[in-house]
Amino acid sequence: MKRLLTICLLTAFLMLPGAAAAQDGTLHPDDVFTVSQQDIERETLQVNQAIKGSWTYSGPSVDVSGKNLLAGIGKPIAKGKLKKKLKNAFKKIGLNKARPQFSFEEDGSCSIMLLGVNMRGTYNYNPSRQTVTFKWHGIPLTAHLKRDGKKKLHLTFDVDKLLSLFSLASKMSDSSTLKALSFLTDHYDDVMVGFELKK
Repeated sequence: MKRLLTICLLTAFLMLPGAAAAQDGTLHPDDVFTVSQQDIERETLQVNQAIKGSWTYSGPSVDVSGKNLLAGIGKPIAKGKLKKKLKNAFKKIGLNKARPQFSFEEDGSCSIMLLGVNMRGTYNYNPSRQTVTFKWHGIPLTAHLKRDGKKKLHLTFDVDKLLSLFSLASKMSDSSTLKALSFLTDHYDDVMVGFELKK
């Protein structure tokens, strides 16, 4: 009975219009499943549309990436203290006056104005992972990017990557910048720090 059912199903499949084409070799799996460069570009533009535009620094942003540090009831207090320290550090290096600005274009190009330096490169935004990877002269730098409504973004980095960003902008030659941000290298492995941005 099972064999008869299998034969009937196979016969019915072969009678479908597409099945004959497959037997003749005119329908190839690649014809169905191939993703063209245009498909990729179209999808990329749709994704990039979500963060397209110019975003300006409005304050520091802090998030926790690990589970062990800042656990339990102490987390909001510790985050608040770190945010305050970060705000003071950013103020010391002049971010309140020369506010960082991040500009994202639909075509995947971007520019970052930081510490008076305009860095132009490309970016790749992954909304499902909430990450954005910037690239300048072949150097990649990944950050977490969370949308907060239509006119606010939180862009946070691992501590070492935030320091790398400042390094790219200033080459860390300014000792006051180094001194202001040195506290970030102490005991903040599970913390993401960065910028709150507004349109």
